[in-house]
Amino acid sequence: MDYAYRMNVVVIGAGVIGAACADALAADGHAVRILDMRSPGRGASQASAGMLVPFIEASDGDPLLDLLTKSLAMYDDFIASLRERSGRAIEYARTGSLHVAMTDADVARLTALAAWLNDRRLACRWLEGEALRQADPVVTPKALGALQIDTHGFVSVQDLVPALMQAARFSGAICETPVEAARVDARADSARVIIGNNARAIDADAVVLAAGAWSGRVHVNGVPDLPVKPIRGQLLHLRWPDAVAMPKQIAWGGGCYTVPWANRTLLVGATAEDAGFDERSTVAGVSTLMAAVVSLLPDASRAALAEVRVGLRPAAPTHMPIIGPVAGQPRVIAATGHLRNGIMLAPMTATLVRQAIRAMGQ
Repeated sequence: MDYAYRMNVVVIGAGVIGAACADALAADGHAVRILDMRSPGRGASQASAGMLVPFIEASDGDPLLDLLTKSLAMYDDFIASLRERSGRAIEYARTGSLHVAMTDADVARLTALAAWLNDRRLACRWLEGEALRQADPVVTPKALGALQIDTHGFVSVQDLVPALMQAARFSGAICETPVEAARVDARADSARVIIGNNARAIDADAVVLAAGAWSGRVHVNGVPDLPVKPIRGQLLHLRWPDAVAMPKQIAWGGGCYTVPWANRTLLVGATAEDAGFDERSTVAGVSTLMAAVVSLLPDASRAALAEVRVGLRPAAPTHMPIIGPVAGQPRVIAATGHLRNGIMLAPMTATLVRQAIRAMGQ
């Protein structure tokens, strides 16, 4: 980087998106200050299962699919670089996924997806009977079949966010918590972040608005608030029974998805509830997920419930995230609205924000 263009950048939000953007910008040589109203990773990120499953999250012809697949292609290098720069261990695996068919309609949909993936030379297999049992014996014997997609995987968000924050700090970034940004007063060549009830102001050359579900509550002068709303997601953290083999990979179907971890725990997600900013877990949400996971993985009935995690995911009016300069205020870069794809899109979002800041400095 040409350090003549070194900028003072404020990143509002220290979830996985804010942390990834801050890390990328600090590595580029910018002076980065991160603000979060809680602590890093304590919003939607802490309730994420960390799945990397673009071919389940989006379908053919969906513009989101292109963004997801490009981000997945970045993940190996993204994690390798982050491990080296942060000095932290990050649990990350590309063990594939099983999308389980429980009905004839599921079979039709998944076999069509298999044909589409095969046409594009993307490794996948349709499994039935003994082949499915060998792929993962813990999947319910009632399954009619499953689509195994080899490129899919998962990452521990509880490892990822601290590593991003550590790497950003090693590159000179400063993090302030708990600090709530109330508004941004942007000008043609600078911006000012107002903290709380006019308690303090921070001047910057640019602001990255990555406050997740709260992004619409950070007011930017002269433009409408970002159209982001919270969608509550409840997720179960189970301790798998000692005498039972762990699931081998991500399993999706029957009303839930599951992600197995090396410490013999299983994450089960997730509800999608339009409940405003209510972050409480509910009996209905927990019982729905419990019934779904037992239907998908019968041995889950013997697991212990370690905790219930709840996060508010940022939903945009379309299912596409909002990434890039805010119309009418080019000194403010939006990075929000990822809904449940924040982990999946972290590398790509950081790259797009980095490109926007670089363009600003030219």
